[in-house]
Amino acid sequence: MAREWTRLGERLKAGRIERGMEQQEVASAIGVKRGAVRNIEVGQVAKITMTIRAYARLIGWTDDSVERVLDGGEPTLQETAPTRDAGQAAKSDLSLEVQESLRRGPLLKALVEEVKTPTGRVRATIVIRGEDGQTPEQLLEALRSLDIEISTEGDAHSVDKSE
Repeated sequence: MAREWTRLGERLKAGRIERGMEQQEVASAIGVKRGAVRNIEVGQVAKITMTIRAYARLIGWTDDSVERVLDGGEPTLQETAPTRDAGQAAKSDLSLEVQESLRRGPLLKALVEEVKTPTGRVRATIVIRGEDGQTPEQLLEALRSLDIEISTEGDAHSVDKSE
């Protein structure tokens, strides 16, 4: 079955208008330019992106609604659809990639660690999500093999777990 990109755009636009939002408000809330929202609404897209998913969530659709609409069905609304104010509160300085990653997979552990420094505090937010069917032991083994590089304005600090 052919995917119906124009139909998806029309349904997203209808949801936006229903919530009294302008294209620019949607764009700001999901971290893209207004032109990207326009392209989605007129069906000038060819694959499901994080931007499309963020738009759908913003207007209150469940995670499977994008595929449902593309395949000719109707979107399903979340139990508590976001309001216009909730959409504004959803603005984030995190990239869309990070926002999407924070929602994907079963949550295994989340914590915030704070370190005092001579000039203030530094907080690290750690969210560990797995994949369906992955055991905590498998995830822990994968995490142990990570090399993490931390940098601020070109000053790189490497944390190598193999040392």
